[in-house]
Amino acid sequence: MNISLGILAWNEAEVVATSLQSLFEQSLFGRLAELDARLQVVVVPNGCTDATASAASAALTACASGMPAGRLRWQVRELAEPGKANAWNHFVHEFADPAADYLFLMDADIRFSHPDTLLNMIRALERNPEAHVSTDLPQKHVLFKKHKSLCDRLSLAVGQMTQAAPAQITGQLYCARGGALRRIHMPPGLITEDGYIKFMICTDQMRSPSDNRRVVRAPDASHVFESYTRIRDVFFNQRRQQVAHAIYVFLRDYLAARVGERDAGEIVRDNNARDPDWYRQLIRERVAKGGWWVMYPGAFGVRFRRLKNLSFPQKIRKLPAALLGFLMDAVVLAAANITLKSGKLKGVWKDTKSHDLAKAEIGERPT
Repeated sequence: MNISLGILAWNEAEVVATSLQSLFEQSLFGRLAELDARLQVVVVPNGCTDATASAASAALTACASGMPAGRLRWQVRELAEPGKANAWNHFVHEFADPAADYLFLMDADIRFSHPDTLLNMIRALERNPEAHVSTDLPQKHVLFKKHKSLCDRLSLAVGQMTQAAPAQITGQLYCARGGALRRIHMPPGLITEDGYIKFMICTDQMRSPSDNRRVVRAPDASHVFESYTRIRDVFFNQRRQQVAHAIYVFLRDYLAARVGERDAGEIVRDNNARDPDWYRQLIRERVAKGGWWVMYPGAFGVRFRRLKNLSFPQKIRKLPAALLGFLMDAVVLAAANITLKSGKLKGVWKDTKSHDLAKAEIGERPT
């Protein structure tokens, strides 16, 4: 079994060592010989203005020192151009072992809360031959706080509604069959990749109706990420998500009209090679034609549609969070619409890191 694990990092010098230490504590690393597996770890700093690359290299050297020879190899591949989509394309299509049976994608600012997360994500794909991607349970760091504020509890309630939706992929961590992921290419400038990957996987590159069985959540698998706790940061994150989803809809419409002899991945690959600016030009054209409102249809009903995946008692409990989310969405959608209309998308991804996760005490079973 060949496994490649890519860690995409942007200005993570303060936390990357903590994340890598947490990674190497995963049971998969100690069972490579038993599984007859070889594991490649690649850290991809992209557009960093800090010491992420050197911090990652030092941490990998220390973490890998006790590993059995021949089972593990690692490298740091630094890119000058920033952007997660750019780093993703380089890892999947250039840096990763082309013979890898499984590809993991991981953010550089998460920690693991279950020791068998990676192993169980692989096993989930082995047990479900129809699945192409396995995910774990993302946990907000405030879940582990002994004394939670009202904002913490609301944040957790909103997160639980999101997780209840079927076939959810979070870009923070997922595992995919190598062949399935290598068929995907991302447009340069794609702001968030989660929904794009899910759609490409579930529709077989837009060649078949969406099948949520292609994404499966692994049991006994979880990681922790730092959730936004300041109103300002929550606003910036939500605005980015809304802008990202709007331009993802632009892309989906564009590809749906062109899929034929070539599938969606091949179209994006060829466009990237022909003109790296094609995706940004598509956004400009759609915004110019969209009138005063360019957000996607049904944007205001997302929170309430997520309630349908819950039981009736859960719906009653989560309704206040849905109402609060709807009010927040109204403000955020207006701001996202203004941002799209302005055409100034470079500043939509705000660096709001506080690095609280590196200091948090994390256990397997929070209360």
